[in-house]
Amino acid sequence: MDYSEDAEKFFLNEQNKKKKKELKEKYDADFYKADDALPLEIENRFLDSVMSFEEEWENAEEIEIYEYLDKPKFENIENIIEVDLPFEIDRVLDIYHRKNINIDVIEEEDVTEKDFYKFLTEELPKQKFYPITGMTTNYIYEEFHPSDKLDSKDAIEDVLYGFLNNYEYKDLYISKEKTLNVNGKEVERKEFIKGLSALFEDVEKAIERKIEFKKFNFEDKNEVEADLILRYKTKDGSKEIDKIFKFVFELIHSEYGGMTITGYELKML
Repeated sequence: MDYSEDAEKFFLNEQNKKKKKELKEKYDADFYKADDALPLEIENRFLDSVMSFEEEWENAEEIEIYEYLDKPKFENIENIIEVDLPFEIDRVLDIYHRKNINIDVIEEEDVTEKDFYKFLTEELPKQKFYPITGMTTNYIYEEFHPSDKLDSKDAIEDVLYGFLNNYEYKDLYISKEKTLNVNGKEVERKEFIKGLSALFEDVEKAIERKIEFKKFNFEDKNEVEADLILRYKTKDGSKEIDKIFKFVFELIHSEYGGMTITGYELKML
């Protein structure tokens, strides 16, 4: 036996225990049991990184983004001709990227270049944050300007995939209203949930799954047409089945933000 190697492992293991204890006491950090295959020296370096991050976060000072960017000059949008706007947007994004700040727009087709430029140069620079060395900060346009389309997609995907996989909180985006509707018929919420569960009761395992959003209507009422395209193995294991569930969902705005589902019509192909 190589006693020096054994002693080094013992020393590293004791060090790791000490660091975890310190992180727990100082920052209320919680650690799952490490994989036995994880080398002790890798775990040791990871714990050092966590400690460095926590210490820097504890001492970080809040700063306005504009100041953090070194107060760059942003051209007034009124002075930019339309054809040059994409180039100005790229220039501004590069200023952010050089400071490890990334900005994304999820529903790009719903945000004009003019609105995005104003967001980058007038709204976001006024926000404050805590910069951490070596860390990238990410912002999403829709966090500041909620999108009914995006919120509807989130609700529908969460519900369909949640019921398909029988997740514990699969009903999170189903409205808490007493009565909902299925195919034009009013039902109580528990029946609504039971009905959705029944759609996938024969599914043992989803082999392929995809949601295609067809149409959005946010005028008189909030309606979204969406197809769930599914290939799955049946519970008795006898065959694989292809199905297309063609939904028209009704949604309302939640008091907590986002959208919740109040009803649906369904065809199956």
